[in-house]
Amino acid sequence: MDASEKYISMCASAKDIQRHWNFKIEDYIFDPADGEARVWFGYPPAENSDIVWLPRQDQLQELCIQFFMQKLKVSEFEAFLRFVEWYAGCLRYAFEHSLQNSDYSFINSSEELLLNEAMNLMHRKKWGGEGWVKAAEGYVSKYAH
Repeated sequence: MDASEKYISMCASAKDIQRHWNFKIEDYIFDPADGEARVWFGYPPAENSDIVWLPRQDQLQELCIQFFMQKLKVSEFEAFLRFVEWYAGCLRYAFEHSLQNSDYSFINSSEELLLNEAMNLMHRKKWGGEGWVKAAEGYVSKYAH
């Protein structure tokens, strides 16, 4: 699980993703009150509104699958297959382009990669190093409609 300062910053800034958190015990969180990343033990979120959810890769995957189900109006199985196809393309693209020192040279973990791609897919935003910025004008994911 990525608990780097960078991933915490990416998650804290990803308000669109934070809204999906259902406060499940054993989720991974960052608590700015003590500066620690740890497992969530279920204390009331209203009292701790600064808590940052650090989604695991499987949780980001589930968000993407739900997105495909809603946007494409397909079953969970079909959405899973679409996710695998889409994410395989993301991995391939990131690998090929990181060799050429492109935008993906900053990716340090699979959580960072999937969060960046999920934000691009679902909200047309990408990590700009300091925060989320609007993805390139003119680019429209084939799944964003």
